[in-house]
Amino acid sequence: MIWCGVTESCNKPVDGGSEVKLTKWKVKHEMVQPLSGQAIYVVLLRELKRYWRAKARVISSVAQSIFFLAIFGLGLGGFIGGFGGINYLSYMAPGVIGMGLLFGSVFSGVSVIFDRQFGFMKEMLVAPVSRTSIILGKILGGATTATIQGIILMAIAGIMGAFTPSFAFVAGAFAAIGAMLLITSGFVGLGVAIGSTLNDFHAFQLLSTFVMWPMFMLSGVFFPIDVAPLPLQVAMLCDPMFYGVELLRWCLLGAGSPLLGSLGWLISLGVVTVFDALMVGLGTCLFSRAQI
Repeated sequence: MIWCGVTESCNKPVDGGSEVKLTKWKVKHEMVQPLSGQAIYVVLLRELKRYWRAKARVISSVAQSIFFLAIFGLGLGGFIGGFGGINYLSYMAPGVIGMGLLFGSVFSGVSVIFDRQFGFMKEMLVAPVSRTSIILGKILGGATTATIQGIILMAIAGIMGAFTPSFAFVAGAFAAIGAMLLITSGFVGLGVAIGSTLNDFHAFQLLSTFVMWPMFMLSGVFFPIDVAPLPLQVAMLCDPMFYGVELLRWCLLGAGSPLLGSLGWLISLGVVTVFDALMVGLGTCLFSRAQI
């Protein structure tokens, strides 16, 4: 780190009666790069390496989604049949992929608490780069790792028979990858915003119980919004994850909720984009003001 020198000084007596000169140092504001591509890349790369090395985290996150697909999609699907000409496993697959994206991205954002507690965040902050560069790298890294998790789940769902192989599906799968990056960016930003205000990781359990699980359950993963009662429909329409799952359904199945109409993909894309901008901005703002 580059220091500019003493900005304030004072003399304070100690036990022996002598005085010690205390100094306060600051970083030259002009030495801090407002936005550094190299810093963003380094933080992004660190997130990818940490994700790849945490094999238990990868396996556990994917296994949970596989259980939902196998137990509900295959088991309950035989009883329900399907919705709108789509079998239940195919209907449920985009929602389960969305679950992996939601939990993976929010957890990546909240992990700033770990970085703060173990001192790694201070090591990054001593570099002459802005906090904006650091947090953008964090958000991009978290979005990338969560998207990798979503791609794995999409492949597993395809192996289980959720999707019909075709040229249209291949094109939709590539579009779904772009949608995954868009969805996860906003939820990583939400995780960063929450992590910047929490001092104890144990509070994450409250976040999981009262924020993440309700967002998942209201995303339309188990049932379409059209069959839900009116109060539940209103709650689902207020859930940003609902639009993320709808966007994935349009990409992978070529259809979405009749309630949103034929332009449902465009409505979902617009809502997810606005949510991304708000959450990335909120996460960046709160992280910049957080006490490390």
